[in-house]
Amino acid sequence: MLYLPLMLPEHRATSYAHDPALTKVLVVSDQGPRPSLSGDVPAKLLLDAANHLVGVDLVPSTPERLVVMLGPHESVARVVDATVHVEGAGRTLTITGHAAKEIAAGASPYVS
Repeated sequence: MLYLPLMLPEHRATSYAHDPALTKVLVVSDQGPRPSLSGDVPAKLLLDAANHLVGVDLVPSTPERLVVMLGPHESVARVVDATVHVEGAGRTLTITGHAAKEIAAGASPYVS
């Protein structure tokens, strides 16, 4: 029997900004492939061992699922449930409040 792995609808982040004073993280990707994604949506934050953001899995249990990756899947050490604000069909993601506090402050080691 031939096994075909499930392909995730994945896009690469092109920019990242973290402002701990505002408790806000902004992630931008080069494409907005999910026109129906907007507003506050359930998500999973993919964090590495140092709590840097590796990726964001938006609406993971729906057909509109979108994964925006900053780093490699192999770097994910833990997953945190969150609500993420989505604009531009998934192109711009804003993480605020408690979820943003889970993410290590400073520049991303994955996005330059």
